[in-house]
Amino acid sequence: MPKKKKSHGHPAQRAVTGTQMSPLRAGGKVLGDLQVPFRRFLEAELLDDAEAGEAPLEVGDLEARLMESLGWLVLSLELDLTPAAARRFHPEELQELFTEIVPAVAEHNELDAQELVDESRVAWTSYLMFLGETEEWAGEPEELADCLDVASGGVAGTTSGRGTVLDALQAAELAVPTATRLEDLSSLPVVAAGLAALGELALGVEAGEPEGSPAIDVLRRHLEPFAPALDPLVEWAELLTNEVVVVVDGKTTVPALDDVDHRCDVATTILASAVSGALAASESPAAIVGALSAVTASVLDPMTSGRLRELLTESGDEDEFETTSALVARIVDLGVLSSVEPWTARPGLAGAVLDVVDGFFGPEADEADEADDADDLDGADDLDDADGVTEA
Repeated sequence: MPKKKKSHGHPAQRAVTGTQMSPLRAGGKVLGDLQVPFRRFLEAELLDDAEAGEAPLEVGDLEARLMESLGWLVLSLELDLTPAAARRFHPEELQELFTEIVPAVAEHNELDAQELVDESRVAWTSYLMFLGETEEWAGEPEELADCLDVASGGVAGTTSGRGTVLDALQAAELAVPTATRLEDLSSLPVVAAGLAALGELALGVEAGEPEGSPAIDVLRRHLEPFAPALDPLVEWAELLTNEVVVVVDGKTTVPALDDVDHRCDVATTILASAVSGALAASESPAAIVGALSAVTASVLDPMTSGRLRELLTESGDEDEFETTSALVARIVDLGVLSSVEPWTARPGLAGAVLDVVDGFFGPEADEADEADDADDLDGADDLDDADGVTEA
């Protein structure tokens, strides 16, 4: 696509407000002289589908959905409206289109978000296939394959060839620049609330004792909307232990909070704590493993509720599907997972997902389980088996 201009505000918001050109017209302009051959391609493809007894969308519907969603993309990302420029895309752009921009448009127009996303995916899959088969694609073949993966409901860059889930998550985290990670993290209300609380603590608040502590009151005020995922007392202890907050002469200080790298690490920890807290609130081990599978897959290879049901069935926990779905819904409410399926997460959240998975299934968790077994402690769960996550 054309060079991206300087953006102002959230892309999804710009898709539905503040535009001077209609999305359909904008999409038609960048599609340009590709429109006629694409229509012919659709007519041939849909004729074959009709003979096979399938009932796809009409040619006109697919064409309109492509041009309109293409318009949403270029207007929301403020791309140049160069005629016939729609010959190359980046997987990240399409990921944002399907997980943020299209759902925002649906909400603004009171439409069914899942239905609009599904129709847009069908249109884009057809268009990308057209670009490939007609050799109109202007990028590398690998880029086209990644874009097709995103459009069809996958995500660019599968985990094949990577050692473990933790390695794959770490690679996904390192692939995102720090500034982008911080932007993705800070856009979530739960992370914004945590950072706001730290900003207030950085001004110097009396630490006091746990009971009636002004510092804990600050955390409680900011984090209350996210209970029980975040417990102010637990978060206070973690902040002190990890020296994110330091008490000097009885008052709080937050060192290096303005440093981008440190702020990104802190934001990652806040989100990881919220997701872990949401998972741990469930009394069902199977639901925790299932929901954690969905969270992990959102970064590596997004899954649908159908795939989640399959995983639970394979492990003999099909009766836990409703409980697991409710747990996934809580994480969607936190803004971690997309509201439409397959459940995806913004690239900058990979580090937080890594921390969550590592907390449940990493080496330290395994060592703790072994210690518990050695001490013959009761009530050990079967959460030390990460097969559910690996298969995600």
